Amino acid sequence: METQVTTTRQRVWVTTADACAALGMSRETLRQLRLRGVLTPGKHYRRWGCTQGRGPLQWHLENVESTITGWSRRHLQH
Repeated sequence: METQVTTTRQRVWVTTADACAALGMSRETLRQLRLRGVLTPGKHYRRWGCTQGRGPLQWHLENVESTITGWSRRHLQH
């Protein structure tokens, strides 16, 4: 039986662990960017599962990467 391997970049929404690995950042960094409003619900992340809004987060890699790249450039320039 063959198993199709899907790379992280091919999936639209990924787990926090997969997002951290693909983006090269920690869970805490993602959390801080979310809490500061840099990453927004619906565009960058969403909750999934039937747990009354307390389910695990999924991340949209392309949107997150695009936003943090632009955000980093703006905030690192003096």
